[in-house]
Amino acid sequence: MKPSESTLLVRPEHLNHHGYLFGGRLLEWLDEQAYISAMSLLKPEANLVTVAIDRVVFNKPVKQGSLLRFRSLPVHAGRTSLTVFTQVFLLGAAAETEMFSAYVTFVCLGARERPRAVAPLMVRSLTYASLDSDQARRHWEEVERARRLRAKRA
Repeated sequence: MKPSESTLLVRPEHLNHHGYLFGGRLLEWLDEQAYISAMSLLKPEANLVTVAIDRVVFNKPVKQGSLLRFRSLPVHAGRTSLTVFTQVFLLGAAAETEMFSAYVTFVCLGARERPRAVAPLMVRSLTYASLDSDQARRHWEEVERARRLRAKRA
């Protein structure tokens, strides 16, 4: 499976009073890019909502005029959920620098806004066996570890 990518320009209306990109705006873009990637696996009638964004750490300030590249890859499907790993890169003159990454987890809602099985809505299967790279399998395993930890805490 190929990751989806897009590039966004940081404009004046995206900045805080110190002249840097609002963290909340970056999270909004991250969520949107992950959603687009998730929906590429699903039928249009799927109703996904964000339930978690983990490991939120901002590594670098972002100024007006910066170009940000988002790279999103669906990495895990549960019974009612779909998780996407998204990286954000700051594009520079010579290279791009990873400045942020996170797992975004969506739950599929059905009637009465209750979680519903995601598998019948998938146009492409997302299972451990269907993953085509070691990196994608590591992401799957990381999501599974995090799910087990959450279950222990509950």
